[in-house]
Amino acid sequence: MIRTISQANATGKEAAWSALMVMLLAAPMAAHASPVSPLRHVAPRPEVMVDHDLATLATVMPKPCPHDQPIPAVGGWSASATQCAWQDRLQMRQWQANPAAGAINCVDSPARWWGAVRHRWGVADGQIAWNSAWTAQTLAVASPLQQQIAILERTDAGTWRATEWRWTPSPRAATRQWQQGRWKLLLEAAARRQQKANATLVAADAIPLLTAWEMILGARAGEIRQDGWRWESAGLCMRMETAGISQAQLHLPYSREDSRLEQRAAMQLRLARTYPNANWLTPFRILPAADAPSAAATVPRSGAMYQALWWQDATVKGQLWMPEKTGGAIHRARISVTFEAPGAKADDARVTRIATAIEHELAGLAKAFAAGNER
Repeated sequence: MIRTISQANATGKEAAWSALMVMLLAAPMAAHASPVSPLRHVAPRPEVMVDHDLATLATVMPKPCPHDQPIPAVGGWSASATQCAWQDRLQMRQWQANPAAGAINCVDSPARWWGAVRHRWGVADGQIAWNSAWTAQTLAVASPLQQQIAILERTDAGTWRATEWRWTPSPRAATRQWQQGRWKLLLEAAARRQQKANATLVAADAIPLLTAWEMILGARAGEIRQDGWRWESAGLCMRMETAGISQAQLHLPYSREDSRLEQRAAMQLRLARTYPNANWLTPFRILPAADAPSAAATVPRSGAMYQALWWQDATVKGQLWMPEKTGGAIHRARISVTFEAPGAKADDARVTRIATAIEHELAGLAKAFAAGNER
């Protein structure tokens, strides 16, 4: 019996020593273990914040970017300093619009920022002009080395806010995969704000003219409004109205060879009756061949285009008529510019300057329309 108890005590001591050794060995390992990465376990805030909150998207606290590059100013907007995360591979910059800026500009604040970011990022396709029916719009640019997203939206307070995102993927596969998952959340949030509102302000038969107009905008900001399409040229606020496709009151031939002087005279007479108080700067005429793509141009045009310019009630107007090849329908576009100040006198120099700018825009519109519709 005594021998049995001794053996039991020995066995108990060995078990106790074994347990103690395990605890002693485990303690240093626990002391030197890395803390749990916050990138994997910090619960994000509500997803609605992902698209304009860097800390939520990155799941780490951001910091000012050490190499923040200056950017061109946008009228009516103020930009914050760029914030960085993920070892500066994720960047975010926010903009705020001055609520009073839209009232003094030809185009509203969102249109100016939209045009500026598209030009800065080198985006020439997609939604070029801003549509005043939009409450939000997004722009995404992707390349193998870098991805960018811009989100422009009206806040609940009625002010406009813009957020720019830039992500340079990590060279490490595992890290890059995790970052891609977070970036996907941003893409999804941006997609929910994507709006295509052209149908609310642009009739289907005006789409060819809209396409031509957006082609001549270049780096300038354009805005589609209920009362017309607006942009700036030569320091002037231009507004274009379109009548879409409609039958001509008088026949206007598509072929330049079929155009007759008596037809143009009859059209001018009808215009004079429609606008009896107008001062005619350029009576109804066929555009010279130099103002339309020539036979040597990339896209030759055989069709005739017509133009007239006049001023009345402190507004200079220029109109373009572009007949279709078949059916007798005509595309019409009218550009108008109102004198800079109410009550300003219509002196010859001011009128001539405005008329010259309008003629320049009409010529560009005619060429762009021909390039897109005369193939």
